Order: sequence, then structure tokens, then C-alpha cells
Amino acid sequence: MKNRAFHFEIKNLLTQFVAAFDDTVISRFDKNRNAKSNIDVRYVFAPKQRVMYDIVNKAQNLTLPVVAINLDSISRDESRVFNKLSPSLIPAQEKEDPRTSSKFLMPVPVNLEISMSILARYMQDVDQIVSNFVPYNNPYIILSWKVPSDFGTEYDQEIRSEVLWNGNLSYSTPTDTSYSEKFRITVDTSFTIKGWLFPEEKSNVGNIYKIDNNFIAVDLQNRIYSPLEDQISVESYTDQGYAALSTFDANVPTNYTETITVSGIPEFTNIFYTTSGLFEQLRNETNVLSSQPNNFLLYGTALDYSNVVYISANKLNFFTDYQEITSAKLDTISAYRLDDSLYNIATENLVSISLPTSTLSGTGKFTFVTANEAGWASSYQAASSIINLA
Repeated sequence: MKNRAFHFEIKNLLTQFVAAFDDTVISRFDKNRNAKSNIDVRYVFAPKQRVMYDIVNKAQNLTLPVVAINLDSISRDESRVFNKLSPSLIPAQEKEDPRTSSKFLMPVPVNLEISMSILARYMQDVDQIVSNFVPYNNPYIILSWKVPSDFGTEYDQEIRSEVLWNGNLSYSTPTDTSYSEKFRITVDTSFTIKGWLFPEEKSNVGNIYKIDNNFIAVDLQNRIYSPLEDQISVESYTDQGYAALSTFDANVPTNYTETITVSGIPEFTNIFYTTSGLFEQLRNETNVLSSQPNNFLLYGTALDYSNVVYISANKLNFFTDYQEITSAKLDTISAYRLDDSLYNIATENLVSISLPTSTLSGTGKFTFVTANEAGWASSYQAASSIINLA
């Protein structure tokens, strides 16, 4: 428990709670019920017993009416507990983009039990204070605060916490006082703030760049009845054993497991080329001229995950300013980075590249490379295509 997880959640909630009530103003009325003067009610964050002691201690000179607010207890709210392993995701930017989100562990839902005590000399003062908050707490009020800034958002992400009033007002009126004691009315009530306590924001230890999803076929026709459990169970072909699949049966699939891969590593599947007009698909080696503009369309997957486009050539003097391309899953390679104005990543499946006559010079063979944090891909993947600049 050495981790430091402190984001001022409790202080912020209590501050907002007091701010929601502490603008109460009561009036003094004449016999015709006309307001003659106004009094701002003082709100203090302290136990009722402390406030009453200060009233008795004349040196403190705490005048009535006064409202004492105190935090009595904090408890975990079981009704709001979700899967501990399920992270919370919030967009890192105001647009809803799943690739720019911030992820953190589920915060702990907590209930803050707040006691409130009204102390006044006149019943009319108490009635005015009660009338100031009771009509607005039916059934609850909302405190609006934000996810702690440590969790990576570039804008305020709102959290709304309910404040539930217990619905009871307990009056205490003195019945036996001496001449030296001042008459004082006390009203006690309580509230519950439904807040959250956030865990420590830990630095990322690694990202997931590739996921293999295995789908296993089941035999829905030959279901098995279990008399002990009085239910029908479905066995997968893996549970039934390979022997069930060793004989030819048109109704039994021979490949009972299918794997679908989701990857952030880019891949090129097709490349098309034109100088003007229609695009033609490139296969194997293709000659292009530096004396004319050359336009390319490259199709593939995962092409817009913060990708950068490069040219990789077989000559060191083909281009200058070569740089290393490092990634999490693939080996380091070197390539020339294209200026952003020379290519456009239209979608995650399409990149267009336009190379004017002033861009290409010399002779040699090259391919296009796209790279992101996960890995890189070469246009050579698309039908072994190599571009020969003449």
C-alpha cells in the first residue's frame, strides 16, 4: 500500500456540499409579515458539539443562527461496485475517438455520511432555513465535479454525484432552562453524498498491439442430456476429442477452431499507380519516371493509427535524411520520411501518395513504408511490388 492515491476527492465534495447551502438568507418580519432586515446564516464545518461549546464560551462570540456541518463516516457503496478488472475509458479529447482515450482502474464508489445541525434562537429562523433546502432535495440534488486531471484528459470530464437527504428533521427544544441560559432550538438532519475515490494513476507498463480471438464450433445437433443436472449441455468439438472429427461426415466441420486477429500493426494489401487518369494495380517491378508526377493509392489495414509514411530505397544516396523506424513488435529499419504534404491518410484502409517532379531524383528501387507505435508495413507486401525509378 505504498502507492500514493490522493486527488482531493473528499475535500472537493465537501466544499461543494457546503457551497450548495451556505447562501441562505433569513429575514426579520414585523407584525404584518413585512421583511424589515436580512441576516446571512453562518455555515461552519464542525461537529455540533464544538459549535455549542463555542456558543457557551463567550470569548468565541459565535452568534446564532448557525448551521454546523460535519462528516460522520465514509463507507463503500456495494450497489455501485462493478468488475474490479474492468477499466474506465474516457476520451482524451472532446471528440469521441477510441484511439485517443484515457484508461484507468475503476474508482471505488463511496458514500459520505454528512450530519447537519441548525442552531437558532427563534423558531421562525429555523423555519426559514428548513424551507431554504428541503424543497430542493426532493428527491436529491447533484454535485458536479471532474475526473482528476492526473488521468490524462485534455479537458474537464464531468462526474455527477447525488446528494440524498434522509428526509427527517429532528427538533430539540429546551424545556427546562435557568434565567442565565439563552433559549436555543436545535434541528438535526443528515445527507448522503455518493462520491468516488480514484486509485493511483500508474504509468503504462505496456500496450496490447495484437489480439487473437479463437472461435470454437460446438455440436448443436448432438447435445447431451444430463439427468443429474436436468439440463442439456453443449460440448465443443475439442471436448469431444479429435476422434469425432477423424471420419468424414458432411455434417461435421473439419476445422472446428477459427482464429480472428485484431492488430494495430499496419499492413499493405494492394498498390495502384497512375501519372494521370485511371489507376492501375502494381505487380512485381514497375518503372516510373522522375520527370513526371507519380500518384499512388495503397490499401491495407491499420493505416491511420498515428501512422507516418516513408520511402525505403536500395541506395544510400537515393534520398537524404534517413532515419530509424522503431516499433514495439517489429525489427528496426531505416527509411526516408515523406513530408506530410505528400500523402493523405484517408481512412484506416487507404493512403494516397502524390510525388511531384521535384520530389524524386536519381535512379534506384524503392518501396513505401508506413509505421506506427506497434510496427511497420512495406508496400512490397502488395504482390511483391517494387518501384524502379528511372
